[in-house]
Amino acid sequence: MSIDHTLDGSTVLVTGANRGLGRALLEEALRRGAGRVYAAAHTRLAHPDDRVVPLVLELRDPASIEAAAGAVTDLDLLVNNAGIGAVGDDLTDVPLVLEPPQVNLLGPLALTNHLVPALSASRGRVLNVGSVAALAALPVMPSYSISKAAAMSLTQAQRALLGRRGIRVHLAVAGPIDTDMSRALGIPSATPETVAAAIVDGVLRGDDEIFPDPVSATLAAGWDSGTVKTLERANAALLPPADFTTTFVVSKPPADVVAAISDPRGWWDGEITGTADRPDAEFTYRYADMHTSVQRVAEIVPGERVVWDVTSSRLSFVDEPEPWTGTRIAFDVAPDGDGSRVTLVHHGLVPARECYDQCSAGWEHVAGRSLREFIETGQGVPF
Repeated sequence: MSIDHTLDGSTVLVTGANRGLGRALLEEALRRGAGRVYAAAHTRLAHPDDRVVPLVLELRDPASIEAAAGAVTDLDLLVNNAGIGAVGDDLTDVPLVLEPPQVNLLGPLALTNHLVPALSASRGRVLNVGSVAALAALPVMPSYSISKAAAMSLTQAQRALLGRRGIRVHLAVAGPIDTDMSRALGIPSATPETVAAAIVDGVLRGDDEIFPDPVSATLAAGWDSGTVKTLERANAALLPPADFTTTFVVSKPPADVVAAISDPRGWWDGEITGTADRPDAEFTYRYADMHTSVQRVAEIVPGERVVWDVTSSRLSFVDEPEPWTGTRIAFDVAPDGDGSRVTLVHHGLVPARECYDQCSAGWEHVAGRSLREFIETGQGVPF
């Protein structure tokens, strides 16, 4: 999804889309040119715009979450907006305290996890709608405040972890909005429409945190260089490099899978010279004038593992010299029911590499489609 002032042609999913800020975000996505908007709510939402696809979603129900996610074929932007909160609890009723985290934290986490493959495929975005109550609890709404503080921490963790899958994660740090929840507090509030517009502006600018109303806007100055962001970046640096990884399941036994992997002519579309069927064997892969690389077989464990070390490489579509040289391509195979689970990790192919977007897309086809078909049918899938 491009960073400009529109959502032209994008596919968006908004939770809590039947009223309040969720309805305003739905309308804003349509106004900005979204090609399809999944409108998720407790009940099926009727809408005159045929770009709107209603989804029934109950964030307390894992089956409902799975069903809603399963109806989504592709996705550029997930908006986790739905939330609950009530004025007056005093933390003495533990079941009551646990209700907001279920809807404001655990439900959105489960929905996001289900939709990661679609978002990764589109290099998409997640927007979590948070609250200034995450920074300073509202003692008249303590359970809500606790859930939003946890949701802010969740967003920071997702930003680091999902970034490794090419997914950008944003947090709207919202102040009082004129919705059913805030009206109970009797305080000045921003309109849902102005907040929705500011949130979409922030997503399209690429802001990590978005301060979409007059109350939260007072926090914006200095936020990016402040203590919270400094700690977040330092903590994110503790993660190891994000090597490209893809996983799929096939119906064949592990021994057959390893044999298929070791026959790259059957599934890696291009010209291959040499062999890959024994340790220390070496083969050269060429695809037109775009890609040339030499792989040495470092390890073959029948029914378990294949590892290739890349000893030289040239990719004509990037300036980086020998971008694959020194990297390692590892296929791990494990039993999965009556079949096998295959995990490919290209160690050293990380987002910082100039070729990462093109190469990761290439692997998704070569391994996720062509190798998978070759294992199942004996026929690979050309580019």
